[in-house]
Amino acid sequence: MRKLVSSLLFAVLALAAFSPAHAQVQTDLAIDRAQLQSDYQSIVALNLNITDEQGKTFWPLYREYRGEIQKVGDRMVNLVLDYAKSIDSMTDEQSTKMLDSYLAIKKDELKVRSAWVPKFRKALTPKAVTRLYQIENKLDAMIMFSAATEIPLVQDKK
Repeated sequence: MRKLVSSLLFAVLALAAFSPAHAQVQTDLAIDRAQLQSDYQSIVALNLNITDEQGKTFWPLYREYRGEIQKVGDRMVNLVLDYAKSIDSMTDEQSTKMLDSYLAIKKDELKVRSAWVPKFRKALTPKAVTRLYQIENKLDAMIMFSAATEIPLVQDKK
């Protein structure tokens, strides 16, 4: 489990790689994100404690759900990459647009998560669904914490 968590954190560090070799960063990031998706499922499997019968219904739903969450995540990755490109020359307009984009992404993420609750409740017990969202929340929090420590704050040069 520690190895899986470490690889999750490694994937986040790729987000903060503000390298001039932008194409290589994007390639590495795509590889890391694919591993991240696999790791999420592995960690959920280790911690969800569902029956084989429940799993037959749940796992296809979960993979579809992760696909939708990944689309929202792709937008966040693109936003971070755009931020990295403009960090030293960011205008007030860019800053405003990035914050608005960030808030829209977070709102869309919540919409996806909310929309999937009834689907998961058809496949799992209420406690298992709550546990699933707790697991996802903990993984997301670890990733966001790691990213937050690596991504510099925008500078207000007056």
